[in-house]
Amino acid sequence: MTWTDEWQVYLVAAQLGVLLIAALVAGWQVLEARRLRLERNRPFVVVDFDIDMSKGYLIFFEVANTGTSLARDVQIGVEPPLESAIDIDVGKLKMLNEGIATLPPGKKLRTFFDMSFRRNEDRPDLPMTYTATVHYADEKRTREFTETYDLDLDQYMNMQFVTSHGVDDIYDEIKRTRKVMEKWGWSGGKGLVTMTPEESRQESQRIRGAMEERERKREAKQQE
Repeated sequence: MTWTDEWQVYLVAAQLGVLLIAALVAGWQVLEARRLRLERNRPFVVVDFDIDMSKGYLIFFEVANTGTSLARDVQIGVEPPLESAIDIDVGKLKMLNEGIATLPPGKKLRTFFDMSFRRNEDRPDLPMTYTATVHYADEKRTREFTETYDLDLDQYMNMQFVTSHGVDDIYDEIKRTRKVMEKWGWSGGKGLVTMTPEESRQESQRIRGAMEERERKREAKQQE
């Protein structure tokens, strides 16, 4: 065998090695793509406390599927058992005792749990931290998942919340405004004021003159 034959053998071996490495990389990419696809197309059940941002003291317990597919056979365990400072027996909730048969993506189950000031003032002996464990399967029951969450009520205490107004608040404000408007009148009478353009101009001049007169008196008093 000549040296050229040996180099051809080495070259073919190198090419085979490169092809083998490329095949391995391609296989790994296929497996990784499949894994990422499965990770994206899965249910993800979350258990947590939620605070009403408009009130700041209403505590809710909620279970939500934030994933992209259906969750089946959802079982929830909370330690220590949930206990409220007000007359609400959270332990009787069906989802905590019998579980949830199906939880569609985007679905949220939310129930009123407690009031923060009642918990602080009336029942300071109640725990503020809980551990929730959730076990569930995917839509075809081919994969099972277990998530563990640390629920901490202390993180919501002493937080500042912005009070937002709903439709009922707006309606009440409109009623109050209407009552005030019914009393309007330049002569002290009831009802809205109707003026001609000339009357409006004269009234504006009168108000401006009164303001200027008050300003002159204030300046004169300061110079004394």
